[in-house]
Amino acid sequence: MKKSKAAIILNSVLANVLCIVGYILGALVAIALILEVADVYETGASFDAILLSIVVLAACVIAIVAGTIIKRSIRRFRQYVSLISLQRLTSIRDIAARVSKPVDFVRKDLQKMIGKRFFANASIDMLSDEIIVNAGALPVQGGPVEYEVFQCSGCGARGSRIKGGLGYCDYCGFPVK
Repeated sequence: MKKSKAAIILNSVLANVLCIVGYILGALVAIALILEVADVYETGASFDAILLSIVVLAACVIAIVAGTIIKRSIRRFRQYVSLISLQRLTSIRDIAARVSKPVDFVRKDLQKMIGKRFFANASIDMLSDEIIVNAGALPVQGGPVEYEVFQCSGCGARGSRIKGGLGYCDYCGFPVK
């Protein structure tokens, strides 16, 4: 099973690659397009190279837009984790108000993020319109159990674990010592 941190890193790398390739290849193709247009004007050559350059340039623009969309999604994920973890907001309506987005957008966005495994242990309760982050099953032992608060190095969320034990972030599934 993919962990949340791995999904975020994979999507970050993909976004950066798409943007870098889109910008570099787009710049090179734009230069080639300008030279080809000048050549067609001077010699009356075929328009095939110009058409190919325009198609490749359009693909570069699509790559840049896709990379930017992924980057924005990751940025929103970090906002959501901060609101859910630090401010203990679980109501989708409250989260939407805090990020200044429509409730339907936030609900669909959270659902997409859960599907992409950005949130490792989460689900959306449609009846109460809340995001539910499930803590891992805790061992049942005799006597009182002491807990300590930690901050996840994977996503920055706060959580609690059994004192001195290994814990997992409730939001991204990252192991915390």
